[in-house]
Amino acid sequence: MASTKQNSDRRAFLSFLAASPILAYAGFSSRWIEEVLAAPVPQQNEVVIKSVKEALNVFDFDAAARVKLTPAHYTFITDGSFNNETLRANRDGFLKYEVRLRRLTGITNVDQSVKIFGKAWESPIFFSPVGRMNAYYPDGAVVVAQAAKSTRTLQVLAGSAAVIVDPRGVERVVEARGEPLWIAGLGSSMDEKMLRRFEATGCPVLVWTIDDGGANTIGAKSVQRAGVRDLDREADDRCVGCHANLPQITRITKDTPMDVLGAIGALQGETSVKLNWEDVKRVRDMTKMKIVLKGIVAGEDAALAVKHGVDGIIISNHGGHEDASGRGTIECLPEVLSGAAGKIPVLIDSGFRGGADVFKALALGATAVGIGRPHIWGLSSFGQEGVETVVAILRRELQAIMAQTGAASIAQIHRDSLVPRG
Repeated sequence: MASTKQNSDRRAFLSFLAASPILAYAGFSSRWIEEVLAAPVPQQNEVVIKSVKEALNVFDFDAAARVKLTPAHYTFITDGSFNNETLRANRDGFLKYEVRLRRLTGITNVDQSVKIFGKAWESPIFFSPVGRMNAYYPDGAVVVAQAAKSTRTLQVLAGSAAVIVDPRGVERVVEARGEPLWIAGLGSSMDEKMLRRFEATGCPVLVWTIDDGGANTIGAKSVQRAGVRDLDREADDRCVGCHANLPQITRITKDTPMDVLGAIGALQGETSVKLNWEDVKRVRDMTKMKIVLKGIVAGEDAALAVKHGVDGIIISNHGGHEDASGRGTIECLPEVLSGAAGKIPVLIDSGFRGGADVFKALALGATAVGIGRPHIWGLSSFGQEGVETVVAILRRELQAIMAQTGAASIAQIHRDSLVPRG
């Protein structure tokens, strides 16, 4: 594998060639060198694992997924909005906190179990809702449900992940999980018909995603990067087989909010930007399901959520997909907790990639931590086994750092285990 110095030397040599007459004599144009220089530098430790047994951390599944997915689908799940500033901020936010380790703790057993709305879960790590799962693996939402069942993990199902591709999609996923799921609805789609459908599955918790439609989204970027002509997936041989059967998401127009393009503007689609707290009251009055608002990032909004009878919050910026704030969710956590004032549980997702990340959120006061891309990487690369292994790795990492800080249970994780980085 090339070192940083080797990469630097390589680029310097190629730049020298580009400025010399040698290329012309050899029959090459300087354009060839420019393309080589523009290509991404190989990443350190860029090993593509061939089985889940070779995985050292969740990033190994990212590399494997990149090989197996089409460029458009990989870009869709990986990139963020605009210049990825919020996506980077989600990761950089963890650097603001250091963990104080203890020695000789004598801990031989760690209990990661948590209770949310009275139900016990084996770990505070849960699967965040991810839409369009069939883009990553055949019957993806069902496969994740099977992994959730085998690992006893809380799964939040994105209604769009199943409804769009299968009239019985939600019901089939619930059947695969073997018990009712938390189900996420998007934007202003929360009408009575949708609510009744979710209720009919026994859904105990409606997760209302309210953080969509706030930026130039990656849907447009993914098809652009794949070279889809006029950004029209129906007109591309690689895409038409699936997208021609999905009229609501076949083209990038003002009517497809997940794919809004800059000149069109996010406010014209069916996005959450248009919603207000009266809509929350409307939905609250229509259902007995608990309501969790996903996308709260400000203390004032957390306080308003409590005031309007919301049962819980998920701090989220859609993984940086549709948020140009440049602010990581871990940075939002303290003020949202303050706004909620301990009256409702506060969960969090976006940017979590390791057990230490999860620990930091729990130490700050989060009830549970969601993972999106990591379990999709596992799904894309190795199906159910990949998802299960991602969960196992994160739980082992969390177990290790809990023991190293003297916390034998989640309740024993305290704020004083964190030190702000100076």
